[in-house]
Amino acid sequence: MPGKRTKVRRTRSEARDAFLRMASQMWDEFNAWYDAHPDATFDEMEQQLSRWRRPLMGEALALTLERGELGAMPEPPRCEQCGRPMEFKGYPDKAVHGLEADAAIPRAYYVCPDCGSGLFPPGSASRSAPG
Repeated sequence: MPGKRTKVRRTRSEARDAFLRMASQMWDEFNAWYDAHPDATFDEMEQQLSRWRRPLMGEALALTLERGELGAMPEPPRCEQCGRPMEFKGYPDKAVHGLEADAAIPRAYYVCPDCGSGLFPPGSASRSAPG
């Protein structure tokens, strides 16, 4: 259910608007489900809503992290294999899995032009779980 991102960095206002769009979509889908199941019990309603918990929390985390530096560095890092300066290759999404949320976070990515080694620099998005 997370929406497509049209840009990498976001302002606080842009992140809020994107989150509210997703929450509004969730609300509409849940209410459409309820309209089709008007006799649903509280437990059934809770179970239906639980489908959106992880995606909604993941989107909240991703949108908040997109307000930060995303791992970009003023000076390119040096390759751990050969010591050459690495080249910036953009912000591909890096999967991050937590206890309550999964998210795809855009992270700066560097590649060594010599040996091809890649690097997602450490940063706030990569601290959620060891390894």
